[in-house]
Amino acid sequence: MALTGVSPLFIGTVVVYFLVILGIGYYGYIRTTDEEDFLVAGREIGPVVGGATLSATQMSAGTLVGTFGIHYLLGFGFIWIWPGLWAGWIVSLLLVAPQMRRFGRVTVPDFIAVRYGDDGANGNYSRAIGAILIVIAYTVYLSAQVTGGGIIFQSILGLDPEIGIITMALIAVFYTSIGGMRASILTDFVQAIIMAVAVVIALPLSFTFVGGLGTVNAIFQSFNPSFVGQALSTQEIVGFMAAFGFSIAAAPYEITRIYSMKDEKTVRQAIGITLIFQSIIGTSVALLAIYMRIMFPALSNPDLASVIMSLNVLGPILGALLVCAIFSAILSTVDSVMIVSGAGLAHDIYVQLFNPDASERQKVWANRIAIAILGLIPLALALNRGLVGDLVQLIVVLQASMMGAMFFMPLVLGLHWRRATTAGGVAGMIFGFSTVVIWHVGTEILSYIPESLAGYDPVIPGVIVSFIVMVTISYATKKPSPESLAPFFDNVVSVDGGSDSDQDT
Repeated sequence: MALTGVSPLFIGTVVVYFLVILGIGYYGYIRTTDEEDFLVAGREIGPVVGGATLSATQMSAGTLVGTFGIHYLLGFGFIWIWPGLWAGWIVSLLLVAPQMRRFGRVTVPDFIAVRYGDDGANGNYSRAIGAILIVIAYTVYLSAQVTGGGIIFQSILGLDPEIGIITMALIAVFYTSIGGMRASILTDFVQAIIMAVAVVIALPLSFTFVGGLGTVNAIFQSFNPSFVGQALSTQEIVGFMAAFGFSIAAAPYEITRIYSMKDEKTVRQAIGITLIFQSIIGTSVALLAIYMRIMFPALSNPDLASVIMSLNVLGPILGALLVCAIFSAILSTVDSVMIVSGAGLAHDIYVQLFNPDASERQKVWANRIAIAILGLIPLALALNRGLVGDLVQLIVVLQASMMGAMFFMPLVLGLHWRRATTAGGVAGMIFGFSTVVIWHVGTEILSYIPESLAGYDPVIPGVIVSFIVMVTISYATKKPSPESLAPFFDNVVSVDGGSDSDQDT
């Protein structure tokens, strides 16, 4: 669906936005001196910027394109994903984030290599498995982001969808590969403010545009009751909540942000701030999508709803602000995911396994090259979306299920259960990830999962299988070495001397 007659002021505002973002990217480029600068911004981030970057990273194309589209399609019922996501943040606050900041490395595979280091290779095998799984899952996620960007380019400029998707991917790769984490976090701060301001300003304008409360009530009464109630089954709601909750508690791209903060207190404050940001934006997105359903009840593609609102309701400047907010949501997530995926290939595999004596310049450029390579792979999925799903938000949910199933148990049990072994943790990752893939194929592609079970999100069987496999194999294998426990537990005793019960708690 191509939209014509776009105001030059609208396009000019969007162009200025991109110039500012690219300028910040260049600032990050000239400030980056070593790999730690590139990946965790020198660990200088405070609570306000930290909360903004956690918000901007989480609220991707899945929020301002995908969630907007799902609300347009289904009504208020989809708002239940937010309590699930917030529960994930609370679990992270209590069980994951402060502990990971205290550990203070660079990537999630760094944690895996140390905690599950009894693999006969000083953790390198465990590290490689974790890094490869991250790259695979985030390739799916990036396909959703460039798909969302392609939809916007198509809508504003009338480009074919494929051209829009390719253009968005190239912009994202260029910006991310030069800027590193410092530029990523600074742009996240700008982008989170833009998102919050845009949706809050859009609310009263849209409400007035539809004719006020009386008109809204009258139209709601003519809708299917499920549109203003529970449009999804309880099974579907629980699945969406679980997918986002488990994922956010163990998301590598959020943990990388946590590594970049000053200390554990900063992490706790930042999570509180991100909950405020997300509450404002989540509620606003739901209401705006409902208004769009009233104003434009027959859109062929629900993912276009937020863009059409910006072009037809908000005027050139505010409309451009909303489009910039959508681009912000996409870019802030893309740069985070690309940095994590690139680090998986460059830092966790190339440097740690093949070239540990690499210079800092070599490490930085290895990360940049990895970002460029891995940033282009999602084009294949984005251009063949039937493999993972058609609606942007549903692609995001699939990735969230993968990430939650493969990392939630290995992270939480690894941080809080001394008996978790290397074999158990690695098996938990592999079996959790594999269960999600098998479940997705069996429900969405080949339909071999029984209908009575098909409605459950893959993350539920994935986390259950990961937990059972991890606990079973941990008890069936030798207790972990003191070296793998010492960075995470106090009063670590050796297996051959001291209290075995202390090891088993």
